[in-house]
Amino acid sequence: MKDTGKTNLNAYLFANLVIVGVLLIGLWNRKPVWDVNLRFPNLLLILVLINTVLLFRETILGVGSRPARTRQRRARRRSRNLNELRSILRNAGRIDESLLNKSLVKLREISGCETVALFSLESNQCRQLAAAGELPPALNGSRMTLRGESLLIKYSGSLGEEEVGKLLPTAKPMHFKSAVTRLELTALPLQSGQSTTVICIFSSREGHKAPPVSLASTALFLETLLALIENAKQGGDSRYKDKTTGLLLHDCFTDSFETEVERSERYKQEMSLLTLKITGYGTLTEAEKATVGRNAAMALKQSLRRLDLMFCGAGEGEFVAILTETGVKVATVVAQRIQKAFAKHNEKADFINKASIGLVIGAATYPADATHGAGLLEKSTEACDKAGAAGGGIASYSEIQTD
Repeated sequence: MKDTGKTNLNAYLFANLVIVGVLLIGLWNRKPVWDVNLRFPNLLLILVLINTVLLFRETILGVGSRPARTRQRRARRRSRNLNELRSILRNAGRIDESLLNKSLVKLREISGCETVALFSLESNQCRQLAAAGELPPALNGSRMTLRGESLLIKYSGSLGEEEVGKLLPTAKPMHFKSAVTRLELTALPLQSGQSTTVICIFSSREGHKAPPVSLASTALFLETLLALIENAKQGGDSRYKDKTTGLLLHDCFTDSFETEVERSERYKQEMSLLTLKITGYGTLTEAEKATVGRNAAMALKQSLRRLDLMFCGAGEGEFVAILTETGVKVATVVAQRIQKAFAKHNEKADFINKASIGLVIGAATYPADATHGAGLLEKSTEACDKAGAAGGGIASYSEIQTD
């Protein structure tokens, strides 16, 4: 890059040295090159002085010291900013998704942008992982998709779509200014160990500028953080967890369920069992099944308490949840919350309406419906089947018996 604080005078210095050499040779041979009226000694003295100043200009004039100090200050400022970002991970008590939000908040403060957000793209489905600041209106109602190596933004309404840039193997940042809306952003592709593509977006409502930080170092930090969080999620024995959803396998359900039934019996507490099935699951492709499976798992994790237990079901697209210290009324409210969360996660999936994807839930409660584990599981499954036969929704075994 060109340094505007420093003038390159090497060519001029070389020309002067050539002229001085020619004049010295002419004086030595007593055959001046030009007419003696030019006063060669004076001309030679002037040239020698000029060349001396040029040779030692940095020492005499102090040229170049200010740009060096400026570069050092900029380097120190950039190093301090990255250290502030790294300190979040260094001082973390545990590795979880909260670190991602904290890091984006600090990155937003460092970059000076109004919004910093992470988006995950998989099978043409866009999902927001985390964000700091309010998304610009044009980005808030839009979604990103991949078409080959091109990253596209598809606007809501009838505004169409625009290409942000190419996702090349070098993963260079992309600077985008929309010709349709007032959206301006910098997109930083991240290398992910999975099949998903993660994009970090820097944006401001007005006058957006490229973030004044090292984007390569920022990408390395975010990639490392995402890998740590993913490893922390799968930190348990992989034999007991489903890799797609992160829920416990169905093989772990029987022992945990019998333990919870015994605890409820000992302490005279109610307990509810939810059986969940995804309708239309068999019509989906493998990638679509993985998407709705993760959405169902996220809905369960967001809706249930820390003491509740979640498992994969006996069949594909099935799940089971144990709600400790919960009666039938509260279980119905929780089931409604799960359905709403599941529908919200599926809003941006194009295939949901086409395949009539939904979530039916059946509930049974101890000891009102059954006093042992096998009976409670049977009645919860029966309630789920009734909910599916009724066109999808929620059903409890006690409500079925009164009908």
